[in-house]
Amino acid sequence: MLVLWLRLPIKVDRARRITQEKCISQSHATIMSPTCVEPKGGNINVLWIHTITMFRCWTSVILALIVTATYVTSLPGSYAIQRRASKCNGYQDLCNRKYSNVTHIGAHDSFAVGKLGSLGSNQEANVTVQLEDGIRLLQIQTHASSGHQDSNPSGLSLCHTSCALKNGGTLESYLRQVKQFLDQNKNEVVTLVITNPDNKPVSNFAKAFENTGLNSMAYRANSNSISKNDWPTLQELISQNQRVVVFLDYKADVNQAKYILPEFQNIWENPYDQTSSNFNCTPDRYTHGTQNKMYLINHFRNSMVISSKISSPDTDRIKDTNSVSSILKDANHCAQQQNAYPTFVLVDYYSQGNGSVFKALAKLNGVAYEGKELNANQTQDGDAAVGPLRASLPILLVTMIGVATMILI
Repeated sequence: MLVLWLRLPIKVDRARRITQEKCISQSHATIMSPTCVEPKGGNINVLWIHTITMFRCWTSVILALIVTATYVTSLPGSYAIQRRASKCNGYQDLCNRKYSNVTHIGAHDSFAVGKLGSLGSNQEANVTVQLEDGIRLLQIQTHASSGHQDSNPSGLSLCHTSCALKNGGTLESYLRQVKQFLDQNKNEVVTLVITNPDNKPVSNFAKAFENTGLNSMAYRANSNSISKNDWPTLQELISQNQRVVVFLDYKADVNQAKYILPEFQNIWENPYDQTSSNFNCTPDRYTHGTQNKMYLINHFRNSMVISSKISSPDTDRIKDTNSVSSILKDANHCAQQQNAYPTFVLVDYYSQGNGSVFKALAKLNGVAYEGKELNANQTQDGDAAVGPLRASLPILLVTMIGVATMILI
């Protein structure tokens, strides 16, 4: 709009010159056109008339665009214009594959952030950095908590076994970070696996999703159980803007919240408190058998402390556990037993290994690894999340000035 207002004097001056030329050509006529009569006040009235005209024209155009945009975005998904992604979760070859036929790398206890080996921690980078680095499965543990109704309407916080041990904040605060990433990255599909050890009703979780707006981009199901072959492709999820898939281990029911699916009716897991490098792939948690289900392997190793009653991440061997060879060995072992590769691989301290977990992921998905340095290894406290934006601002300003100059000329 600023550029258009800058152009107004130029257009008015051109209009005035054209009018003068017409008047000169009519100077020998008996009756001159009314437009050739010099108005009182001179050029000021001409400028004012043209200004009003231009203002009305552009106001109409803007209003028409607003009405059109509002109408299109209000249409149901099947009628709205659908965008086709060039890449899905970072790779073009994954777009036409079913969600259930893609392996997703996940962060175990993704909210439990701290220095390597610190009490109650399982990751070194916050959820925003995790997502920017390529984590596409976020596993979180919720517990009932007290707090102000406005800031914590769900009454749920992210805690490691106990909120006294590790409190990762409210569920709402966490979901807002996930939504912000998805708003800024339109070609990504993220999975949330939520544990509910306090057996809170699914309505509590729905409050958190509705309060943050994340429910608006969540995959919705008509049944509590979806056969592995019936899942949509990544491209379909992206086109429909259903880019977050939510599982809850207990108390989920799509009849109460269509976007919160029962985990163990759709996914089975292997044991999760393993201490050996020879991971066990025996189905451990599931409902109604394991047939036609996706499965998740807990690929993290624990060590026993305090008289073998409490376990914690085995940080001494974390790089070995997160190595390409270790992950592929575990996944291939499971594939031989289950005749399919895992849909989800869950790890501790994903940043340990210089991207090895993402190299293994590319091999499992049969795509060429597009390597990059992890943000978790570059900065502290999530500063990497704003670095690219800061760098792009000068370029954006120069581009805008250049476009304005071209229009004026």
